[in-house]
Amino acid sequence: MLVAALGLLAAQSLSDRQRVADLRADLGAGPVLQVAPVASDAAPPVALIVPALGLDVRLDGLRTDREGALQVPEDPSRAGWYVDGPAPGDRGPAVLAGHLDSRAGPGVFAGLLTLHPGQPLDVRRADGTLAEFVVDEVSTFAKRDFPTERVYAGDGRSTLRIITCGGAFDPDTGRYRSNTIVFAHFTGESLA
Repeated sequence: MLVAALGLLAAQSLSDRQRVADLRADLGAGPVLQVAPVASDAAPPVALIVPALGLDVRLDGLRTDREGALQVPEDPSRAGWYVDGPAPGDRGPAVLAGHLDSRAGPGVFAGLLTLHPGQPLDVRRADGTLAEFVVDEVSTFAKRDFPTERVYAGDGRSTLRIITCGGAFDPDTGRYRSNTIVFAHFTGESLA
């Protein structure tokens, strides 16, 4: 009986820890992997342009919270760039994040899951240039399986990651159980 009770407590404790981890992950776009800073050659981004979605949205600067998770913009109609990571066009993954929706309706990235490999994305930069990208993949990951290294460490190439919520909505927590991530590679730059 004592062994069964201890097993139940251990299972409950693991379940509670997983719930806490899931809730922490829900608050941001996954834990940020600390990587060596890259000297920036590219100007900071000011807007994301996604022709397939008819989207042209200004970018806010984003940082991590005390738990190490990337924060998302408070306004669901805004997107943001992780300012402590590479700028779009620099070597490494530039990370953007925004909301899927809110109680008021669709968020800035409501259509993200409809993107397909081969579609173009542009990032307007402060110096008037466009960093041009092409979608490689659009995938949804359970928050507990967030691909932190793939998103924040990358493979040394100039890439772009766009993160929003996805998957099933949990009415008990009021949050989505997954993240949808667009993976894209840099193809060049032009004048805006």
